[in-house]
Amino acid sequence: MTTFQIEQPLRLVSRSRDGRWLGGVCAGVGRARGINPGWLRAGFVIAGLVAGVGMPVYLACWLIIPAEGEVPGEGSSGWLVALAKVCAACLGLATLAVLAATATLFGLGWIAVALAAAILLAVLVAWPRLGPAWALLPLAGIVLPAVAVAASGTQFATNTGHVTVAPHALAPGGVATFRAGLGTLLVDLRQTELPASGTLNVRVQGGVRRTIVALPHDRCVHVELTYAVRPFWSEVASAVAGRAPAAGVRVFGTDLWDQSGKRLLSSPTPGPVLKLDLTSAGGSVYVRDYPETVDPDVDPDWPGYPVYLEPPPKLHGVSKRLARYEVRSWRARHAAEVRSRLFVEQNVGGPCTAAGASR
Repeated sequence: MTTFQIEQPLRLVSRSRDGRWLGGVCAGVGRARGINPGWLRAGFVIAGLVAGVGMPVYLACWLIIPAEGEVPGEGSSGWLVALAKVCAACLGLATLAVLAATATLFGLGWIAVALAAAILLAVLVAWPRLGPAWALLPLAGIVLPAVAVAASGTQFATNTGHVTVAPHALAPGGVATFRAGLGTLLVDLRQTELPASGTLNVRVQGGVRRTIVALPHDRCVHVELTYAVRPFWSEVASAVAGRAPAAGVRVFGTDLWDQSGKRLLSSPTPGPVLKLDLTSAGGSVYVRDYPETVDPDVDPDWPGYPVYLEPPPKLHGVSKRLARYEVRSWRARHAAEVRSRLFVEQNVGGPCTAAGASR
């Protein structure tokens, strides 16, 4: 006896006219697929809050899916439906690209790989009728941005606020790595146990905001700096925030305007060598010594800039009383300016210089 199995025809999806909240999309899809419309509505709301795509996708479904009792193509013009499909596809690809690039930027590239594998598996196994060609667009939207971010060498820590890192000790031979997130980063080495000599390897990956490497003020630490500034992400963040990027590398009071290079700060004064490999996503960078009484986050430009000495006042045609007052005032300002200028000259070069060692 032969048994024949009759497959039930798949019910066409249409927007419901009964029990709908807005356009009837969730009610119609739920009725056709046997899904509770409440779960579909919750999915659209969550997608709108998390990724911002819930409402555009719902509007696209509203345009594409015919209403109940309506023949497909009658209620909407063909070009409008085609435009909605194209916009929905582009929006989906853009969302995948942003998610993949963001995950890779924060060191979570495995998420992009897992998402690409899941899409490929779904196309090949769950929907074999589509064929592998349909997986190329979403796979390209995920893989290409992730590879581009990974090739740029920029990586952020998963934090958004200020981070202070103060290691207990640094020893020759190893490599200490410190990474910034979307906030500011302070690598405080003032209380770190440092050897009397040898080479200390430190890698600092700065972010889109300020990065400070604070060295001891009471001892000489030679700096061998290799730096590279990649301002792309800083420019993106500045465009979003509406402010100009604060790029630049300032080492012991000297501004380095090139985006990459090498600088060796050494002197006959004995001390360890800090081999600093520094990359920045465009935020300003400070490398220098700071006294314990100075907070680098509050005063990153310590000890300040050289002071311009005010010339003596011109007293031609001025009464003697007023001239004496002007001279006394100028002498007081001049003495303060000389002290400030001497303070900057003694401290700006750091403790490895002759002026710093004589403090």
